[in-house]
Amino acid sequence: MEKEVKIFKVPFNFDWTYGVTIEKLRKDLDELEKLGAKEINIDIEYDLGDTYITIEAFIKREETDEEFQKRVNEETERQEEIKRRELHQLEQLKLKYKM
Repeated sequence: MEKEVKIFKVPFNFDWTYGVTIEKLRKDLDELEKLGAKEINIDIEYDLGDTYITIEAFIKREETDEEFQKRVNEETERQEEIKRRELHQLEQLKLKYKM
């Protein structure tokens, strides 16, 4: 297993409704960079005939050693649980068919 690149949403209030000044944009972009944001997604959403825009900022980073180890441990536990269930099922089938 290798470390993965994780994507996290940056909690930020984009109060850019009904126009925004370049000064405000610049200030917000500087703040987002300080928070570690590398991307901003601007999408058009549709809901019950209404159209609106969603704006979200994201951080992309490689998972930390702790996050990586946690993910590896969880996967190992998951695989061990699958093996235990399959072995139990095998024993049940052997008993059923007297093998």
